[in-house]
Amino acid sequence: MKRKSILLLWIAILLFCSLLLLFELPFVQQIDHYGESVQEFFSHPSFKCIFLIITNFMSVLGIGIILVSTVIFLRKQKAKKEIILYIITIIAGFLLTNLIKIIIRRDRPADMLLDVSGYSFPSSHSSVSMIVYGYLVLLIRKYYHGKRKSLYIFLCCLCILLTGLSRVYFNVHYITDVIAGFSLFFIVLCISYFVMQKFDKLQKK
Repeated sequence: MKRKSILLLWIAILLFCSLLLLFELPFVQQIDHYGESVQEFFSHPSFKCIFLIITNFMSVLGIGIILVSTVIFLRKQKAKKEIILYIITIIAGFLLTNLIKIIIRRDRPADMLLDVSGYSFPSSHSSVSMIVYGYLVLLIRKYYHGKRKSLYIFLCCLCILLTGLSRVYFNVHYITDVIAGFSLFFIVLCISYFVMQKFDKLQKK
């Protein structure tokens, strides 16, 4: 399992670094043109409502609801270190995303369907969804032993994917912004996973 995690970590690092260095090149920009296909594929009016709910849930309020619920769950499990790590990871996610946005200064796509300000690369919603829901996956795998374990993990992964799709659907981000957000915070998530394992080893000693 550790080897697999390290391999995925290196893949995420290479993917993010590639996008960071090459996003202005024509072949990378060509990928972003496929964003129009997302809107065409989800052209039914009902999808607009669904994506609006999903993208708005990754606001301060939505993240707060998930954070409070997770802290309550972890307190019942007497997992104080995981609570601290979870909060630190989310805060680090916000800071790191905004720092990269300021450094790169990539403009958002034209003709956005939502009123959004700030720079585009990487996608904050995609980044934070990877951290929030991805960390939940780690916690579910560690602490939840019910019959619906696989279902809850699937739903968390689906929420990550749909959050990224929603940002492309509303044309507030390029596809490469979303991929960069996912890959960057998969790296952060892997680091959190390794730290969590370190905690477990120290507790067993």
